[in-house]
Amino acid sequence: MKKCFVVIFIFCSLTACVAFRSDYIVRENSENTLSAPFWISPSKARKIDSSAEAAQHLYFVGEAQDKLQRQCLKNAETDALRKIASETAKKVVSRFKEIKRTKKTFSVIKEKMEQNLLVFVQKEVLAKKYWERRDYLKEKGAASNHTAFKCNAVIKIQKTDLINALEAYRMKTVKTMPDDDKKAMEKAVDDYAKKLKR
Repeated sequence: MKKCFVVIFIFCSLTACVAFRSDYIVRENSENTLSAPFWISPSKARKIDSSAEAAQHLYFVGEAQDKLQRQCLKNAETDALRKIASETAKKVVSRFKEIKRTKKTFSVIKEKMEQNLLVFVQKEVLAKKYWERRDYLKEKGAASNHTAFKCNAVIKIQKTDLINALEAYRMKTVKTMPDDDKKAMEKAVDDYAKKLKR
């Protein structure tokens, strides 16, 4: 029985190694280093700044892939901006659902909030960018041999700017909601703004 478990464990370990094997070779990158920078991990992005600076900002990491380096970097920046809008809307709508005491998804409200917030966060600061040129190879498991750029971008947004964006959303959209939804959404926006101020 022990032998059976050992064989299964070894098989699973080998399968996992194959599953995580990359299908490309990095030919060059913007850092001229052997590895990607630490900040491409969303949980570490805030470490690009001092703790005092980081306390006043939120950090969002975008990523993209394209054949052209310039387009790749632009798409990574756009992805980070979308994440600001999407993650903020998700948190506010989640609080809205708690207040309403419902399990409905409110996907239309969330999408509308994302679109509105995206307009207000376009001017945020691009803090870091990184690219690497990859050669994808069939012999390593890629669908075809080709070259592409993989890019990351960190956008930092001042918490006060995000509060202002939420306030602009409230002024533009919340007033058009039915009264019971309006009160709940105003409270949800206020509650999230208070969290950001801490």
